[in-house]
Amino acid sequence: MVLLEKYAQMTVSSLLADHPQIGVILEKHRIDCVSCGSSSCLLKNVVAQHTYDPRRAAQIEAEINVYLAGIEDELTAEHAEKRQ
Repeated sequence: MVLLEKYAQMTVSSLLADHPQIGVILEKHRIDCVSCGSSSCLLKNVVAQHTYDPRRAAQIEAEINVYLAGIEDELTAEHAEKRQ
């Protein structure tokens, strides 16, 4: 499973500032990026670095992808409304 590329290259700290739900998903799986404070971890690396079970990593990435896809859908809808 691959995270949505647009977000995979972003640092977790910048994503959490705009999308705290990602922190909720990570905390649910005992990946505590919210309180870590590191600003250099990329989203694409976080799950791999903190999860040794490939099935669990795929599950976490899938949950994040569902959330991010919803964000993308909302942005697309807003853009379409503005064009009308």
